[in-house]
Amino acid sequence: MMPVHYKLLNTMNIRRDTADHIISIIVKHRRALFIICAAFSLAVSLFNDALYLLGGPDAISSTKEKPFVMCDRPTPLNYAIHPKMTQQVTYSGEPFVPRWPTQKKLLLLRKDDYLFGHIGNQINSLLHAYDYARDHQLELGTTFHGWVIEAIQFMGYESNDNKELRNEIRNELGITIIRNSTDLVGYDEVIQLSAKDLYFYKSPGDNWESNMNFHIGILRRIFLRYNRALGYAHHGLRAINVCRTIDDLFHGSGSSMKYTVIHSRFMEGRAQFKLNQLAKTSGLTPKGALEMSPKYIRMILKPLGMLEHPIVLFSDGELPSVEEGLLRDPVIGPKLIVLGNKTSLTGPDTALAMLSDVYIGNPASVTSGYIARSRHALGYNEEQTYMFRKEHKDNWISVCNAKCIFNPWVMSTNLV
Repeated sequence: MMPVHYKLLNTMNIRRDTADHIISIIVKHRRALFIICAAFSLAVSLFNDALYLLGGPDAISSTKEKPFVMCDRPTPLNYAIHPKMTQQVTYSGEPFVPRWPTQKKLLLLRKDDYLFGHIGNQINSLLHAYDYARDHQLELGTTFHGWVIEAIQFMGYESNDNKELRNEIRNELGITIIRNSTDLVGYDEVIQLSAKDLYFYKSPGDNWESNMNFHIGILRRIFLRYNRALGYAHHGLRAINVCRTIDDLFHGSGSSMKYTVIHSRFMEGRAQFKLNQLAKTSGLTPKGALEMSPKYIRMILKPLGMLEHPIVLFSDGELPSVEEGLLRDPVIGPKLIVLGNKTSLTGPDTALAMLSDVYIGNPASVTSGYIARSRHALGYNEEQTYMFRKEHKDNWISVCNAKCIFNPWVMSTNLV
């Protein structure tokens, strides 16, 4: 009889030979195995996409929605990110996936020689890029260091890994990062447009509400990844904590603090002209948003019970009568916090306005428009955002609805 230790050695030799044989097969056919694994992964992804496109949200499982909290402030928005198909987010039961029918053509958002306008201009250009790509069935691409990533990272998508960031922007925002000319191989055509070109682009026909819904989905995606200075921006510097102004003003009580933000803009006189144009398309009375008089502000805030809470004024400082009038008012003055001489707002300033209980803005300002769109995307209702107001007898009433700020036929003034 063979000793036990010989049997064990024999068994171990057989297992070692088998393992060596398997490893040699893997090494010999590693290219084919890699292709098979990649194909399987692609098939799973396409299968999930097909389930969504054909069956809708009921065809694939999703997590339970929860309220979106930004800078410790609860917003009216409820959301859920799909556990397996992370590019799908459900908002109040409505799914959003940043995809559209495309050909083998690319809209490349190139790096411009200068930064076009303020953040409101850049966000408008980015959203119009989606419109152009969807209208012409183009894929959307951009260079890594340029105005597109700058606009996205104004509020969100800080990162500690550029490779991971590229994948997230592709999957979650539908934008491919083009690193070099090799990435352009395979496209039949590459169309390049600047931020200024796209700012003035208007989709043909009357499909602006479809565009509006897509814009809302993109804005929400960016806000879900809001920056807390835990990562870096594309230029290598630490990302800015967008909650900083809220934290500085309210010293840790920002989560429960009720407050109003007023956004006053004169824009070297251009605001007057733009408001006159908007009066023709929306019915507003220009002096309301331009002068921000105490009476105008009181008529908005008194019915809401907001005159007892802090009122923050953002102003470009070009119309001193706005600040002086509000400070002299016996009701508003004691509650007023002035953040003046701001011709442009930072990310933290913008977050303060976006998350306010009440926002009173000037639709002549593209940044004010960006804030109003963002608030609509976050679920704030028409009694919390005031942009279009008309003087009626001895009162001020809202004209146009919350969708007006998205309507290009209302907002188009052909001015930056």
